[in-house]
Amino acid sequence: MNIEPAKGADRAELLDFLFAVFTRGNPTHPRFETFCDDLFEPTDETMGRHLVVREGGRIVSCVGAYPMDLHVAGCRVRFAGIGQVSTAKEALGKGCMSALLKAQLERLRGEGVKLVWLGGRHDRYAHFGFETAGWFWSLWFDSHSLARAPRSRAVAKIGEGPASPVTPAMWELRRRTDPFVDEPFERWRKRLGRIKCEVWTATPAGAAEPDAWAVYSAEHKKLVDYAGAPDGILEIAAETAKIANSLIVAVGSSDVGLVGALRPWTGGIGLGMGMLLSLDNAALLDAFAPVFPAGAPLPDQALPSPEFVRAFFGPRADGAPTAPFFLPDLCHV
Repeated sequence: MNIEPAKGADRAELLDFLFAVFTRGNPTHPRFETFCDDLFEPTDETMGRHLVVREGGRIVSCVGAYPMDLHVAGCRVRFAGIGQVSTAKEALGKGCMSALLKAQLERLRGEGVKLVWLGGRHDRYAHFGFETAGWFWSLWFDSHSLARAPRSRAVAKIGEGPASPVTPAMWELRRRTDPFVDEPFERWRKRLGRIKCEVWTATPAGAAEPDAWAVYSAEHKKLVDYAGAPDGILEIAAETAKIANSLIVAVGSSDVGLVGALRPWTGGIGLGMGMLLSLDNAALLDAFAPVFPAGAPLPDQALPSPEFVRAFFGPRADGAPTAPFFLPDLCHV
């Protein structure tokens, strides 16, 4: 089986192939270039993040991998997302997807990636070592639950999509938000354009700049990214919850300030987890060492990935401390 990186010239063929595969199981699935065009810029570098298998000169299977630097609770980890896992109907059962996924994981390991996230079914990807771990709070609101939330800021929508006027001061707020992906501003703007989003701000009385801002998705009825003062994010939540009378805000377990600000006003609270795979247990222990108290019990770095990520990222039934993990929605591939 010949595995090769896609090239810039393969863009149109790959996008047509992905659309055909994903609409096979979901007829309303949109074309990928309509919501994540930044992953398919027609360059060899960008398209090369997708490994493909060809039969008769045609693409019949694909797996994409997208490295990034994720900062959580003051810790930095080289991280990657896996996406566009797909195989043509006529190539099913030939091991194409398995070979491509293994090749991508080896490639990521060689690039220094320590942790991998994948969105998909556990029963399909557990075979490769992926496990559900890394818990976060999923907070649900409606306009009634937020009706009595305190208000002291001017809350406003400042724009939609990549053209929203995010100022340097607002961008610096985001860099102090937990968590965030370390990336250039223009790259973030491109990701902002993946879904129809609105940027909202909360500005204290007499201030020249907002002390909080958030990205709201009307389609998903949720805040998909946010930054700044927890009370300011609460006020944005109160305003955006009025739009569809429903709002979800996902918050990482380490962001206790935001959880504390939002939790009293929730209509409901759920627990979420991601599908994670450790490529380097020892490096993850080193990266997250600052968040563990002295003498805290840590998992054995020799454990297989599923056992390690469950014990390390939690949640744990024994209440022992765990390493924080949370991926803002705009980063999802």
